[in-house]
Amino acid sequence: LVRLKKNLLSMFRKSLLALSIASLSAITPLTAEEKNKGVYVLGSIGAGRMNDIEFSAALGGGTAEFDSGFSGEIGLGYDFGSLRTEFSYNSTNTPLDGVTDVDVDVKSFLLSAAYDWRSDKKWQPYIGAGVGSSTIDLNLGATVGGTTLTAGDDNITTYKLKAGVNYEASEDIDVYGEIWGQGFDDFTIGLIQFTDVSVSGASLGLRVKL
Repeated sequence: LVRLKKNLLSMFRKSLLALSIASLSAITPLTAEEKNKGVYVLGSIGAGRMNDIEFSAALGGGTAEFDSGFSGEIGLGYDFGSLRTEFSYNSTNTPLDGVTDVDVDVKSFLLSAAYDWRSDKKWQPYIGAGVGSSTIDLNLGATVGGTTLTAGDDNITTYKLKAGVNYEASEDIDVYGEIWGQGFDDFTIGLIQFTDVSVSGASLGLRVKL
């Protein structure tokens, strides 16, 4: 009887240990996944450049070429684990090559989503896509009565694709670098209709969990 009690006690202890290990194994991945979730703010700076624009013979012909200019973005997002969604505002200024004080400002509001591979690792490659609305202003480099002359169009549908890499600097901070391209529906400035216009660039930024 004593030996039977000892055997039963030993089996009970082994079963309890096995159950504890199994429970811990099941809980740990959930804890790691939960740790990645939550609201975050983002901010980035970089450089962007508008693609060359060719004018038809009816407009005098020729090609407008642009230099790289400053690009910046701020926004708010939510991390679901591997999937992230963001609402952001970005602005890119791209100077007209060879023409002093003439540049183009592109301002956009975007709703986007991104997928992180290896979301539980320090280094996380990702891809993303977004859609939104843009305003494009051509700054003409002249002033009248202290006001800079501009011409532009707004409420232009825009779409953006990006690819990059996150680095988990701490539990609440990610550093990321990305390349991106942004396209626009046809738009009109003055009497000129622009088609197949896009901006591309590269950015370095931070995401901070709240």
